[in-house]
Amino acid sequence: MLLDQIQAKDIQIGLAAADWQDAIRKAAAPLAAEGAITERYIDGMIQSVLKNGPYFVLSKGLALAHTRPECGANRLALNFSTFDPPVCFGAGENDPVRLIITLAATDSNSHIDLLSELAEILMDDDRMEQLFTVQSPEEFCRLLA
Repeated sequence: MLLDQIQAKDIQIGLAAADWQDAIRKAAAPLAAEGAITERYIDGMIQSVLKNGPYFVLSKGLALAHTRPECGANRLALNFSTFDPPVCFGAGENDPVRLIITLAATDSNSHIDLLSELAEILMDDDRMEQLFTVQSPEEFCRLLA
């Protein structure tokens, strides 16, 4: 399971962003740096929101940033980024976003199991509140486990 493989290097805590586009760029930067995605993938996420609205803001404070695999996903990968202050995406009652999970998937099926794993965590309001406010990547990893 991919969540079992998440390490402190896959987590950024307390980022600041000028706006939602900057937030997406900062949240995705580690995946680009390690070659899991290309810059085109980051641009694809931004263009997708501009075209379709903030559809990947899934619940209050949480965004699952992603786009089509053909936009530059090289392998299945995840990154977790918390923002302080939170970032507005224009997502109504789900704003502001405090946690962006950046997802790279190389096809339309490989991430289904991962989303099932994430769903259990994302539906636990207490755990989500803790994830929003952790102070270290190590603490974030412990809460994911």
